[in-house]
Amino acid sequence: MMSDQKQILVLLAGAPGTGKTYTANKIMQAISGFVSLPLDLFKEHLYDELGFDNLEEKQLLDAEARARYYRGIGMLMQEHKMILGDYPFSRLQKPALEKLAAKHHYAVITIRLEADIKVLYDRQRKRDLSDPRHLGHLMNHYHRGDTLENINETPDGMPTFEVFSNRVQDRGYQTFQLGQLIRVDVNDYGAVDYRGLVEALREAIRGVEFLTR
Repeated sequence: MMSDQKQILVLLAGAPGTGKTYTANKIMQAISGFVSLPLDLFKEHLYDELGFDNLEEKQLLDAEARARYYRGIGMLMQEHKMILGDYPFSRLQKPALEKLAAKHHYAVITIRLEADIKVLYDRQRKRDLSDPRHLGHLMNHYHRGDTLENINETPDGMPTFEVFSNRVQDRGYQTFQLGQLIRVDVNDYGAVDYRGLVEALREAIRGVEFLTR
């Protein structure tokens, strides 16, 4: 297992349904020293802490989650930690992340997972309906303890294909880049070369080390 304690922020990006959590686990297993910081965890904590009754309240919690996330990254950067963040990063997060990296003199590497929009829509919809994902992501109203069974409803926050496609295009999930870019085709999970991805990341880290000598 490789360990490189460098001032590096790795952004594991890609639209919903690209397998970011699985990929993050593969990276963490192969390269020690990273602190994993998924933005979704910040959202889930707020969903459970405060809950929301409509989409507007949910959006306020999401904004607070992003603010907490940026503060968390800043704290880790002050401690010179290697950071691995995974999220459908977009134009909405780019300015804040760029500012943090510049302030703390961090090199940024973006790993962007890419696939056809129809593949992504079908995959994320199947995941959201079958996997034990936090219900707050799927609903426009949620309070701690809610389940689909006890509220006797179907998820009301899941987008149609048209909404999903427009969101992917508008937010730039498939074009997001900050710093060096590593692109990974995830149309077929079975064909993804995770060893090759890890080696490409190692090379990028070594390149940062060389440039900072």
